[in-house]
Amino acid sequence: MLINMLSIGSLMMVMPLGPDLVRELGMEASHVGYISGGATLAAALSGFVSAPWLDRFDRKRALITLLVLRFALLLSCAWATGPSQLIAIFVLSGLVAGPMGAILMATMLDLIPPAERGRQLAYVGMGFSLAAILIIPLALECSIRWNWTAPFFLLGGTGLLLALLCQLLLPKPAVVERPKASVRSLLGSRLCLVALGITSLQMFGHFLLVPHFATYFEFNLDFPRPHLGLLYLLGGVASLAAMRIGGAWIDRGSAVTVVLVSSGCLSLVTLLGFAAPVGISLYVIFTLFMALSAVRTNSTMTIAAGVPHAHQRAAFMAFQGTVSNVAAGLGSLFSARYLSEGPQHQVIGFEHLAAFYAVAGVVAGIGVLYLLHGIRQRDMCLTSTKQQAG
Repeated sequence: MLINMLSIGSLMMVMPLGPDLVRELGMEASHVGYISGGATLAAALSGFVSAPWLDRFDRKRALITLLVLRFALLLSCAWATGPSQLIAIFVLSGLVAGPMGAILMATMLDLIPPAERGRQLAYVGMGFSLAAILIIPLALECSIRWNWTAPFFLLGGTGLLLALLCQLLLPKPAVVERPKASVRSLLGSRLCLVALGITSLQMFGHFLLVPHFATYFEFNLDFPRPHLGLLYLLGGVASLAAMRIGGAWIDRGSAVTVVLVSSGCLSLVTLLGFAAPVGISLYVIFTLFMALSAVRTNSTMTIAAGVPHAHQRAAFMAFQGTVSNVAAGLGSLFSARYLSEGPQHQVIGFEHLAAFYAVAGVVAGIGVLYLLHGIRQRDMCLTSTKQQAG
């Protein structure tokens, strides 16, 4: 949990630190997306390429090595002397994050008994919200009290400390025989392709906006820089609460309601808050945006988890993680290319991206409903076939 939260938080914190990097390091406001987008794409690429070899290494030894390398590179970012150097080092740390995340998940699956995996692995999904609640406000506060390098010193040093604790406390997973998944049949499944397409669309749209929020809030909306930490804290707390409520509704059989409410309301909030602002308080708009985004993401992941058969789940989650990172990285890079900078560091063109995000959210919501219907129809057919065979 701590490693996951810290790793996600280190990728997320560079987005709200954008204004500080603009002022203190001389980075162009429109280039903030490059640092997060590049690292996300690097994580996706390295995870996909390294997948065939990761199981050949000792789990614990590989995890410790990758943890040290990942957070040592993150710590090195604090010594960057210019925007280009910072981006290069940060992207290298993202390159390590891909296989590190895969090894971490594999280690958890090895150590957690099957009967407890659903409950225990649910905490992993909270990494984004916990990072928003703890890591981002802490990084912003450190940056404003000292300078932009402080968050990198803090997270890099803490990560190295966690690596030491893992070396001392983490038990060595037992070597077990794992059945091979039918990857070809999985990728040939219509439901799988629909699920991956929905994930890609949601993540691409989300990262058109998220990397530029802090810069847009401060330079376009004149939001006070000292209050950014509180804003992200409120958004993170709201997303945690919303995920729990949305998850409970899904478990009670209200998945359709959750998808319709989260997708529709998120598009409406985006339109009224960013595409065509109507003057609603940013505290209200951003908190709603974060909460609804969390519910939509969690409901999509929960429903999509029903796509693979038992022997295909690991392969499906690997593909889903890859397309998520690729789509997020492409969204960040595309927005960085599309947006331009005004004379007072304003982000020009943000409203257009927000409008696209709202439309894409509706399309993705319809896709999730289609996916849910397809899964139910398939399961009914399988049940009927088993009954006839019995």
